[in-house]
Amino acid sequence: MDGEQEERFDVLDSEGNETGETKARAEVHRDGDWHRAFHLWIVKEGRYVLLQRRALEKDLEGGKLDVSVGGHFRAGETLIEVLREAEEELGLSVQLHQIHHLATRRAERSYPHATDREVQEVYALRCDQPLEHYFLNCREVAVLYEVPLERAISLYRDGTFVPVAGYDCQQRTNNALLVIDDLIVQARDDTVEILKKLQGWLEGERDSTDG
Repeated sequence: MDGEQEERFDVLDSEGNETGETKARAEVHRDGDWHRAFHLWIVKEGRYVLLQRRALEKDLEGGKLDVSVGGHFRAGETLIEVLREAEEELGLSVQLHQIHHLATRRAERSYPHATDREVQEVYALRCDQPLEHYFLNCREVAVLYEVPLERAISLYRDGTFVPVAGYDCQQRTNNALLVIDDLIVQARDDTVEILKKLQGWLEGERDSTDG
């Protein structure tokens, strides 16, 4: 993980504008600098959303549930380039024309040893391939789950448990019962907001197809 900590990020001001300064990831989190993040929510036929369980070794929120693909823009990196995160985490090749922009949002989380301030570019992707066709990077993702979208909302909003199908980085079936303790506490409200945006996007897709 040392190499990951040395990745350089563009430092942003409080309005989300680039300052011209770059810092190593560890320094950005130490100093609480604003920086750019990339989130990709993958949905599949049947209104399932994919959630990843972060590798235990991750420096923040190890072992917790998270967005399907999540990462950072490296210094000077474009949207096309940051799509590499899907390949690095899930072994999934994604093209720019396949993704849909859901939101640009700010997120701030505090930890005893770090302050994580992100300007998140949030996207959605339709991908119907089965879980066993993903190739997870064990240093990034422990397990990938498929969760009915409405049940995912209930999990994050109300803490309602949900049984799910899962597939892990050892290429094994790894089904689970997801509970409130699996969640990143500081991300619950934000995640509900994004899942509802995802819900609206799917409804719009369905309406356009029916029309």
